[in-house]
Amino acid sequence: MKRIDIKKSAQFTPPAPLDGLFLPDLCNIRILLLVIVIAEMLSFILTLAGSPAGQGWQDLGLISLFVQWVALISVLLLCLSRPWLAKFKNQQAGFISFFIINLVTLFVTELSFNYVVIAEVERSTAGHIDLLLRNLGISVIVSLLTLRYFYLQYQSSKSVLAENTSRIEALQARIRPHFLFNSMNIIASLTRSNPKLAEQAVENLAQVFRASLSDIKKQISLQEEISICKSYLKIEALRLGERLKVDWQIDSDVEKDMIPPLLLQPLIENAVTHGIEPLKQGGAVFIRARHNDENSMLEIQVVNPCDDTNDQCKPSNKGNQIALKNINQRLEALYEGESHLYINKEDKQYTATISIPIHMLSEEA
Repeated sequence: MKRIDIKKSAQFTPPAPLDGLFLPDLCNIRILLLVIVIAEMLSFILTLAGSPAGQGWQDLGLISLFVQWVALISVLLLCLSRPWLAKFKNQQAGFISFFIINLVTLFVTELSFNYVVIAEVERSTAGHIDLLLRNLGISVIVSLLTLRYFYLQYQSSKSVLAENTSRIEALQARIRPHFLFNSMNIIASLTRSNPKLAEQAVENLAQVFRASLSDIKKQISLQEEISICKSYLKIEALRLGERLKVDWQIDSDVEKDMIPPLLLQPLIENAVTHGIEPLKQGGAVFIRARHNDENSMLEIQVVNPCDDTNDQCKPSNKGNQIALKNINQRLEALYEGESHLYINKEDKQYTATISIPIHMLSEEA
């Protein structure tokens, strides 16, 4: 079996937050774990900087406890205040976040000075002020660098999102010219011989076009996408006749899953154009959709026959790779790099499989 994973060569950048705030989602468990790891690394750096010749490693636990408390309390406050911060401009939100982090540092420093015995810290007013200034100075530098990094990452994410949006719009608005020409020719030929069938073909074509012009950020149910695909297949059936057969194998529990429009239709069009049409005897297109409980994925498959007469099954074929790569780029852009398109070529069958994490099948793109 030959399995091809069509992926982007460029590294994926997480999309910019939907609320416009430059801070990442600090309520996310992955971000929280990252903060803990970075805070611990900072603890080691502070220990090394304050412990010449390897002395003072006994303070690592206290320093680590101090840094972790500052980091976790700051993350908690920024997480809870995010809806409020999102109301401000990013510059203002950055200043408020900077103030919160350093205020937390002063608060934890006060607790440490009054309730924790810290080596080499004089219990006096001078020692108290020295500890406050030192911790505040470190906090100012670290918080400025961190917030600056978040802002630059946010700007980069906005740029990538804008580029991906343009690419998705171009892909979604693109309808193969030969499909349009063939459809119009079929409609023209039916206008006199079978006006009712010609009217149905116009309605089917209109539904496909309507989907291609829909909002890219608005998702539709898989059931609606299937309805669009059936409209497309009815038009192709007028041209291919008995040579085109379709077998739908859709589990009932996946029909309400929300996906981007025109995600399945291009794969079916690829199966008809490159799989069925070149075969004199035609063939059947199998369309399957199910929840894979083993990896918590929605799996959508389009299977069509192919042989050596099809360019689709030739090892050196590159004819439809651009379109497939575009579909995969669209998946990665919309699902944060967790969704992919896979191609299998085995036993004179061509299988295209889309895998989407079930937890990401929501109404928001």
